[in-house]
This record gives sequence, structure tokens and C-alpha cells, in this order.
Amino acid sequence: MVAGVRLLACGRLAVRAVFSATALDLGSSIGPEALAAGAGQKRGFSGSAGASTASGKNAEAAASSATSSHVENVIASCAGFPKDMLNGPSTVLDKGGYGDDAWFISRFKNTFVVGVADGVGGWRRYGIDPSAFSRRLMKECEKRVEVGDFDPKRPESLLDFAFTATAEAPRPVGSSTACVLVVHQERLYSANLGDSGFMVVRNGKVISKSREQVHYFNAPFQLTSPPDGYQNFIGDKPEMADRDELDVKKGDIIILATDGVWDNLSETQVLEQLKSLDAKKRNVQEVCNSLALTARRLAFDSNHNSPFAMKAKEHGFSAPGGKPDDITLVLLLIA
Repeated sequence: MVAGVRLLACGRLAVRAVFSATALDLGSSIGPEALAAGAGQKRGFSGSAGASTASGKNAEAAASSATSSHVENVIASCAGFPKDMLNGPSTVLDKGGYGDDAWFISRFKNTFVVGVADGVGGWRRYGIDPSAFSRRLMKECEKRVEVGDFDPKRPESLLDFAFTATAEAPRPVGSSTACVLVVHQERLYSANLGDSGFMVVRNGKVISKSREQVHYFNAPFQLTSPPDGYQNFIGDKPEMADRDELDVKKGDIIILATDGVWDNLSETQVLEQLKSLDAKKRNVQEVCNSLALTARRLAFDSNHNSPFAMKAKEHGFSAPGGKPDDITLVLLLIA
């Protein structure tokens, strides 16, 4: 049972709590033109909420009309669900979070940066809001990107800047995994700490995938800001993030997500849904929504042989079905 898995925490805040839900909440719609207009460029990185789906299709059509493999644009969308919606669909108005998860989409000139963070739910037993730390972490990353105060080839340094900034008042208490991706000069730079992560798909095949970082089963690496005087919490450093880089080219698809996605969707299921984007039958936002919705549905399917259930079995634990969790997914198309 999942309750047995919780025993692995051994008094430390590394295991996500499991909640039920009774409603679905479709993620934010992110159009591809608003941020470009704000930057004074004809074609740019998408990142403004509320733009129409039609504009997204037009931008993607324009991007795909070019015959060169040279990267000219990055189209990004985000969707997600908080795991706990007992009072109905989410009414959270603050852009950048789903439950305890947080995310950002930003750019500086022609450098595009995205990130996700998963706040550790175990802090609730201490009366602490787990989302406060993860959201602050991502907002500090976003602020650095907007002013260009970061090295695009070292996303782990961006995490370090943000983590240091969270120590300033008002200092949030909590822990969070984090994954930051930077597309700079036709190259992808990544820093992943914990069990959020990313996948790069080219021509329907996975060409790169992040590696999960855990201290032990279901105890991911995490940045921690404990209450004053408290000890014995898992606390890792930004420089411990797993770093990687690879060339990207037009047509590549990048999926960045918290473990609520990876624990419920197999690689095969992700690739199957991406086929419609490759075939230009659906746009980035539509596919992003579909992936998040599928992960959400399977998270509460007791008959689903989820990736989390299979990992648990490998470690000698029984956790059948999906794994209810916050779900955050950022989908990028290199155009």
C-alpha cells in the first residue's frame, strides 16, 4: 500500500502526500505572440497567459513554413492540475503554480528559459504551505532571466542565485525539487535536481532524457529552507543538480514536467500523444493540455500500472494504480 511507502521518510520530508480529488482543472493557456510583442520582435518565445488558440496555430504555421533547420523561435505552453481539489475546480489566480508545483516561462533577448519546481507536501504536517518555497524559487529564477543576470550555459547557477534569494525576507520555509532548461544559440542547457525532469524528442524518438536524483526510493534531491533551529531535513545544494547540454534543431519537442507527470505517464504514452504535434494536427497548447489531462486521469486510476507502481515494486513496495499528485507540464517546440 502507498501508506507503506510513506514509511520510507524516516522522519524526513522527502515523500509526497497522497490526496484524492473530485474535479479537473485545465491548465493555463499560453499564446505564442504576446511576449514577442513585448520584446519588440516579430517572432518570439511564448509566455503570456490568455492568448487565443488561433494565434498559437498561426504562429506555429509561420514557424513551420521555413525550410531551414536553423532555430528561429521557441513556442512554449504550460498546463497542470493541483492534486487536491475537494472543493471543486481550482480557483488559484496566481500565474505560475498548480498546487505545490511552480513553473515559469521567460526569455532574455534570444535566450529562452523555463523551469518547474515541486514543493514537498510533507511540510503540511508542520503547518507550513509547501507551495510558498517552490513558487518563490521559480519567481526568483524568472526575475534573474528578465534582467539578463545569469549565465545561459550554467542553469545550475541560476538555481543558485534563486535559492540564495529565497533566504531574504520574507523567507519561505519548505523544500522543493527543481529543473531549469535554457535554449541558447541552438543548444539546450539543463540543470535538474530531484525527480522532476525533461525529455527531448526528435522525429518521434527520445534523444535525451534527464536522470532522476534520489537519496532512496521516493526521497528526491531537494533544496531546503528549514525553520530556524530545525535539523535533520534533506537539504541538497544547487551545484548538485545533474547538468547536461545538447544541440537542438527545428522540429525538436521538449517536455519539462514535475513527477506528477513522469510517475503516471510512460515514455510510450508521451510519444503517442506527441505524434499529433509532429503531424501538425494539433498545436502546442492542445497537446500540452492533453498530456496533462491524461496524466491527471491516470493518477486516479486504480487499475493503471503506472511507472511509479512499477518502481515501487522494484524496491519491494506495493503501490498499485496511479499516483495522485500535483501535475505541471511545460511543452516546448523548437521552431
